[in-house]
Amino acid sequence: MRTGNRLPGWEQRLMDGLLGLVSRLGDSSDTERKERPKFVGYHDLLRVLEMPQCPVCFIVRRSLEGFLSVAFIQELTASEFRELLRRSLGYCRQHSEHVRTAARNKLTEMGIAIVYEDILALAQHHMQTRRTVPVVAHCPLCPIQQDVEAYAMQLIADYCNDREFQDHYETASGVCLIHYHGILKQLEGDARKFFHASHMRKLDIRLGQLREFIRKHDYRFANEKMTDQEATCWKSAVWFLAGD
Repeated sequence: MRTGNRLPGWEQRLMDGLLGLVSRLGDSSDTERKERPKFVGYHDLLRVLEMPQCPVCFIVRRSLEGFLSVAFIQELTASEFRELLRRSLGYCRQHSEHVRTAARNKLTEMGIAIVYEDILALAQHHMQTRRTVPVVAHCPLCPIQQDVEAYAMQLIADYCNDREFQDHYETASGVCLIHYHGILKQLEGDARKFFHASHMRKLDIRLGQLREFIRKHDYRFANEKMTDQEATCWKSAVWFLAGD
């Protein structure tokens, strides 16, 4: 795991939380992935697979949003937390969207307001004295997202030899193309063959749905009713290629 510019304890709280979706793996001394015992959040992971979106993207997004909603309440008095955000002038464009989503109650909104009032005042000071606003550190959430992303991909890779997991994954939407490549790199042998073949089948299904969507918009076939999957297949194609 990276350490980057994060605060001590951030990684532990983030990884332990993951909003109840996943928890830490068992003993890391396991040598065979297929022998690794199912961890506490295994069935939560199976439920995530049932959602019509990339499970890795979902875990990352929900984890960061949940973490931020707590951080803006519990970390306000931590000088390290405030200093990191002052140096980076807040979060990057991508993670600023997570900040807005994390404002789930008045208390979190107040925490965000306090932090960003401090950052805006700092920006004002720089603009008054030198006209430019220096950014001397990277967004502190970027390295954390990379760790969560790697962790979530490993969770899936670790069970690609498990028959029960394979059965669930076959009926799932699968991961986006970006995370497909990340997981495939971790796999060998039968697990790699299964994962690749499963995604080839999912790709065939998506192409078939898109072609039916296009065909049924032809006036000659306008009387043919679309399935629910066909009606939203273009959305699925977008996240399948680029992630959510």
